[in-house]
Amino acid sequence: MKNEENVWKPHPKQEFALQRNEHEILYGGSRGGGKTDGGLVWLTYGIENPRYRALTIRRNADDLSDWVDRAVRFYKPLGAKIGYRPAVIVFSTGAIIRTGHLKDDQAYTKYQGHEYQKMLIEELTQIPDEKRYLQLIASCRSTIPELMPQIFCTTNPGGVGHGWVKKRFVDVSGPNIPYIDPLSGRSRIYIPATIDDNPTLVNNDPDYVKQLDALKETDVDLWKAWRLGDWNTFAGQFYKEFKLGFHTIKYYFPFKSNVIVGGLDWGRTDPFSTHFTEIKTIEFEGSKFFRATTFAEIYGVDKMPKEWGEIIKQIISNYNLTLDDTSWIRCDNQIFNPGLDKSKSIADQFIDYDEKFRTLLKPASKERIGGWENLHNWLSVAPDGLPYWQISEACPNLIRTLPALVHDENKVEDVDQAGESHAPDALRYQFKHLKWIDAKLGGIVHPGGEKIQLRTAEFIGTKQVSIDLKAWELPNISNPESGIGAILH
Repeated sequence: MKNEENVWKPHPKQEFALQRNEHEILYGGSRGGGKTDGGLVWLTYGIENPRYRALTIRRNADDLSDWVDRAVRFYKPLGAKIGYRPAVIVFSTGAIIRTGHLKDDQAYTKYQGHEYQKMLIEELTQIPDEKRYLQLIASCRSTIPELMPQIFCTTNPGGVGHGWVKKRFVDVSGPNIPYIDPLSGRSRIYIPATIDDNPTLVNNDPDYVKQLDALKETDVDLWKAWRLGDWNTFAGQFYKEFKLGFHTIKYYFPFKSNVIVGGLDWGRTDPFSTHFTEIKTIEFEGSKFFRATTFAEIYGVDKMPKEWGEIIKQIISNYNLTLDDTSWIRCDNQIFNPGLDKSKSIADQFIDYDEKFRTLLKPASKERIGGWENLHNWLSVAPDGLPYWQISEACPNLIRTLPALVHDENKVEDVDQAGESHAPDALRYQFKHLKWIDAKLGGIVHPGGEKIQLRTAEFIGTKQVSIDLKAWELPNISNPESGIGAILH
């Protein structure tokens, strides 16, 4: 197509994306891959039809204004007229492209009942969760046989929605391989692109490439995300130190003699999340420290406290545990408040089901920033070369959402609350009340005692970690006189 200066021709990766007929296309990866131009051209496929309607969504008003400026240059040679507030692009045929942005509180639902044959969503990872994305694309449909409904998304790794986007597009089948959703029967595809796929930018602004490559020396994770489009590490990631093959282990069976604690984040339509963690004492070459292993997860929606209570008891029974084997379950403080209609609190409903919850359910610390910082400590490396905190494969939602947490833009010490943080919240509640000791300081000396050799951890991932643990489990580790101090506080 023509713009104001010359004829636009797609580069090979853009051409590949423009030829796809999957229902959902995610195009992008690193910065400078030609995503925006690809989306602008993709929207023109159908403008010959007077009934053609398309929708473009961007993150906020400023980003939308930038897109509209570029759209004017692309579409005016095609006879398009631009109206504003919000921008509407009308072609001489009668075809229309409307625009919107996500800062509007009703952005995900305001288009319900509309019909858009094409929908362009830029910076997809700015949508916090998959539910809102599905609400949005529900308006992408067609009653016109010659106009196939299709969604074209662009993004870089990172952002509050990084986790669900990665799961939906990147992980399901691999790059450039179509995936058929078994539930909907609809297809989708992820097409990665880097700046190397955009020679126009490389040739016209070689210093930009150098700028991206320079990040390797100052921030290697940012370089991987912006230069390589690496979805395993990204700008804004809160827990960059989390590594799947290091912090996760195979299914783990806890010892009753050790301290068992839990954390609970209540949700009805949002996910309910509860996790159980074993704390053991480790001795290694004169140092003594605690190791936490989160071994069980309960996660879901639309259940009453009684139902969750039954599930909790059933899950921990699989580990030969009962509620009596648990020291406490730290919870969101709000579950102890009665309803506005003076109805029973969530906590009281758990207690009605089983009186043992009366002593188990405890309010968690309200300190968010300190709680998140504490998890950094537990994710660090202990003297034996393993992390202080390990997570079992039985906790897939925690493993999925913890590395996807991002910094709040306005309060960088905190997690962005728009993302899916229910499982990490449950862990933050319990770990804020566990003592973490930096054994590397060398001030903790093991006083002796009966030694029982631990089982060697099996690690998930392609790289197997082979370490001689020389680690030991000690009885009565919650005893303040054990030489390391009380675990719980």
